[in-house]
Amino acid sequence: MRRNFYLSITFLIFASAVSIMAHPLGNFSVNQYARIEVGKSQVKLRAVLDMAEIPTFQESQTIDTNKDGELSETELNNYVEKISPGYFANLLLTIGEQSIELRPIAKNISLPPGSGNLPTLRIEWDLAGDLPNPANEIQKLRFENKNNHERIGWNEIVVGRVSGINIFDSTAKGSGITDELKSYPQETLSSPLTERTAEFSFTSGTIPPNSKILQNRDGHVSTPVEKDKFAELIAVPEITPTIILFGLLVAFGLGALHALSPGHGKAVVGAYLVGTKGTPKHALFLGATVTITHTLGVFALGLLTLFASNYILPERLMPFLNFVSGLLVFFIG
Repeated sequence: MRRNFYLSITFLIFASAVSIMAHPLGNFSVNQYARIEVGKSQVKLRAVLDMAEIPTFQESQTIDTNKDGELSETELNNYVEKISPGYFANLLLTIGEQSIELRPIAKNISLPPGSGNLPTLRIEWDLAGDLPNPANEIQKLRFENKNNHERIGWNEIVVGRVSGINIFDSTAKGSGITDELKSYPQETLSSPLTERTAEFSFTSGTIPPNSKILQNRDGHVSTPVEKDKFAELIAVPEITPTIILFGLLVAFGLGALHALSPGHGKAVVGAYLVGTKGTPKHALFLGATVTITHTLGVFALGLLTLFASNYILPERLMPFLNFVSGLLVFFIG
């Protein structure tokens, strides 16, 4: 107990003395973001919690269950699992008179560096709930975030438009300010947002006359979020053996088409086989050799890019690779 007290005092002194890299809203702030999207059958909610250095330090006493001074990935994930039910219970979403049960779809926790390289805590949740009535009916949605109401900080709510759904008479805006609490505008830090509730009506049909369509913070009408059909195709909730097999077949097919495209030396290889009076056996062996070396080269380059990405920017690497490629072509002839 006494050890934790002294640690807390030391931390407070250190955090107060260091201000150059401090959290924009202050070392004590607890900041929250919510984005609501209504589809034709579901309502989706993205919730983000951003804790500054001191609240993070306080929570770390709970996260660090083995008391080794390190916050492991397992401890962080266990912490999210522990606090999520209570946090969700204070995200109140109703449509009409009916409360919507939100179920978690995805979550992520991270420790971005803050003041004096001390960690801050960032948690992201994606949740979804079913609409009680068909979307072609005019319905009214109300949302309230009752979490951390006693803490100072930034509270932001955004309503996202989905193609095919009209949002109108909204108390919230269709665009954000902080990019989900990643960037706080300097000119607004003295008076942070306090958006904790939002109400709006929606329908997939025609909106009533004299209704006010959803607007962005700049006053322009909010445009729908266009869905990426290819991303939706590959974004499966669970990777099964069937999906893996299908992916491999597609990869083989695309690879074969890629090999038939210009620039792979097919004419040179064909001339070589003809000039050396190669047999089908020779052609098969040569093809296998090229395939294996090409594949290994791609994997090697991919791994190199992955591990070097923290030190070498792609835009700096590409001119060098182009130069080396040109030299190889020149010397090989």
